[in-house]
Amino acid sequence: MLIVDGKPKRTLTPEKTLRLKLSPGEHLIEAAPTAGGSKWQKTIALTKQAPQELTISLGGSLGFWIDPSTKLTWTTADNGSGLSWSQAQRYCRELTLAGFKDWSLPSIDDLQQVSLTTANEGGYRIKGPLRLTGWQWSATPGTQKGEGWAFDFGDGGRASVAAGDSGLNRALCIRRSSQ
Repeated sequence: MLIVDGKPKRTLTPEKTLRLKLSPGEHLIEAAPTAGGSKWQKTIALTKQAPQELTISLGGSLGFWIDPSTKLTWTTADNGSGLSWSQAQRYCRELTLAGFKDWSLPSIDDLQQVSLTTANEGGYRIKGPLRLTGWQWSATPGTQKGEGWAFDFGDGGRASVAAGDSGLNRALCIRRSSQ
């Protein structure tokens, strides 16, 4: 929800541009997720001579990030604890986040696409504001029956892992639609 000077204005939608006409003066602009979570806010001062354009990044505060190059939507954090391959698939399938219910595990190639050659401050080689706590399961079956591919953003490696192995493997979910 967009709130201007304490008054709700309208619902914000990721990837949509919203233009407001505000009178000169100081204004408190807030973006609050309807499903709960962190609120974004900024105070701006407008004059007739100095119009401003303001960009509000909705994704991170709502728990998701949209990769600008692929347009795929990612949860901003993995599930935080070890899961087997089937548990990870179920976790994403049953996830409701920011009003979306169409989450799934990414393919091994999707995971590779958000991998970087250098590590971020958290030690992970990943683009975007994603918080990871271990290896990430993919939806891609492994090389042997009963295995699934997992990706390590610590070193950029892939491994075909026994589907029942839950130790370091997590679920980082993805949405393929942008509606």
